[in-house]
Amino acid sequence: MSRKTPSMPVGAGSLVVAVVALASLPALAASTGPFRAVDRDSPSSYWIEDRSWGGGARFVFDLKQSLAADAAHRDFLAGTEFATNVRPPSLKFLAGGGPEFTFGCTDRDPAKSYWRFRVGVTPPGSGITSRDEIAYEKGIKYYFGAPGTLILLGEADKEIRRIPLAPSNDALETAALTQDDVQAILNAPVIRAKTPRIFFESGTSALKATIGGNAKLPCAAR
Repeated sequence: MSRKTPSMPVGAGSLVVAVVALASLPALAASTGPFRAVDRDSPSSYWIEDRSWGGGARFVFDLKQSLAADAAHRDFLAGTEFATNVRPPSLKFLAGGGPEFTFGCTDRDPAKSYWRFRVGVTPPGSGITSRDEIAYEKGIKYYFGAPGTLILLGEADKEIRRIPLAPSNDALETAALTQDDVQAILNAPVIRAKTPRIFFESGTSALKATIGGNAKLPCAAR
C-alpha cells in the first residue's frame, strides 16, 4: 500500500521561501548622514577680515567642537524614541582642512567685482601625501558637487530668505547677490548652507562690523 506524503497547506511554501530569504539578508546597517558643521556661538570661531578674492569676511568652523556636540546629542537621545542610527561620515579626507564660509567681493577690480557668498573648506594641512591629496579632491567633489540653498534664519530660527547655491571651483557659491541679499545676510542672526550632502550653520557675530565697516571693498557700491 502506498503512503501519501503529507502536503503543506496552501501558501506555506511561499512563506518558507520568504522566511529563508529574510534570514539570509544582512542586518540593516546604520545610514550615513551629511557632513555637518554647526558653530553658532563658539568662543574660538568668529567672522574675521578676509583678503582673498576681492576681500570680505570669512568664518572657519570649529569642527572638533561641532562633532563633539553632535556626539553628545546622539548619546543623550540613545534609548529614547528619538534615537537615530544615522552615523556621521568619515571626514579623514579633510587632511587638516576645515569647513568655512566666505562672504565678500569676487575681484579686486571694481568693474568686475560683485557680492558673493561661498561655502567650502580650507586647504589641507602641510606634509600630506599624494594619497591624501587624491582623497581630499574626491571628498571635495562629492560633498560640494550637489546644488543646495543658503538659508538665512531670524529669531526663533524663522527663515528670512533662501538663496540658491551651485557647485563652482570646488565649493558652493551664490550667483551675484543684490543689495537686498547683502543686507539680509548682514542682518541674519544665523546662516545655514544645506544640500543633501552638507549641513553647515554659523552665527554672524562680528560679520556686520567686518563688512559694514569696510567701505574700501571693490563691490561696496554695488
